[in-house]
Amino acid sequence: MTKEKQKEFAMRVTQANKTELVAITYDIILENISCAKEELKKSDIEGFRTELKSAGRFLAELMHSLDYNYPISVNLLKLYEYIQKIFIASSFAGKDKGLDSAESVLGKLASAFHEIAGQDDSGSVMENTQQIVAGLTYGKGTLNEADMSAGNRGFLA
Repeated sequence: MTKEKQKEFAMRVTQANKTELVAITYDIILENISCAKEELKKSDIEGFRTELKSAGRFLAELMHSLDYNYPISVNLLKLYEYIQKIFIASSFAGKDKGLDSAESVLGKLASAFHEIAGQDDSGSVMENTQQIVAGLTYGKGTLNEADMSAGNRGFLA
């Protein structure tokens, strides 16, 4: 994943509520799968495996955060295990072993969580974060981010 994408996801995380965090996690996994496929096209097997490993870590985080007080969690766990098996088989073989299927399942889940996140009006999980505003600067067509907060960075003691 590129540094720009990492920064974009980090910025989104700082402003997200609980439901949006799950949706962002899906987006990160999908981005890792996309990057893994690109690495495979370039015949960079090590890069391919690195991207799948990163996707697997985020998938593991989703698996560990399931709340089994709800019956749907068992179904989600089965889907996550299926996707994890695809990641492992693809990484071991050094080629695509069903990543399109995993991408399809994750895409549908991501879409559902994005829809739910739109209905979640709870506040941001992270407190004391800087408000990020994007706008055009005097540069020719460049988009820059500006910190609009007056102070109070980091943790409050």
